[in-house]
Amino acid sequence: MSTSMKILEVIKSLVVSYVFTGIALAALAFGIFKWNLNETVVNIVIMAIYVIASFIGGWITGKRVKERKFFWGMLLGGLYILIIYGVSMIMSASLDMISTAGIAACLLCLGGGMLGGMVS
Repeated sequence: MSTSMKILEVIKSLVVSYVFTGIALAALAFGIFKWNLNETVVNIVIMAIYVIASFIGGWITGKRVKERKFFWGMLLGGLYILIIYGVSMIMSASLDMISTAGIAACLLCLGGGMLGGMVS
C-alpha cells in the first residue's frame, strides 16, 4: 500500500473518530441536562471520549494499513487532538492546550491511537 493510500485511510478513520466524538458528546450534553453533572465528572468523561475515539480510529487505521500499525495509529491520535485543539483555539482565541491537562490529553490521544493500532 502506498503512503498516499495510508494517509487516505488515516483521514477516513479520523472521520469515524469525529462521528463517534459527536455522538458521545451529544450524549454527555444530555447527561449534563438530565442529571446536572459536576464539572469534574464532565472533564473526565470528555477526556475518556477523546481517548476512546483515538483508540477506535487507531484500530480502524491499523486494520486497513496492516503495516507499522502502531505508527499510523499514533499519527491518527496526534492528528485527532491537533484538529480538536486547532478548532478550539480558533473558536476561543486562547492557548489553553499548553497546560497540564492539555499535555495529558495529547499524550493520552497519542497513546490511545497507538494502542488501537497495535491491537488491530
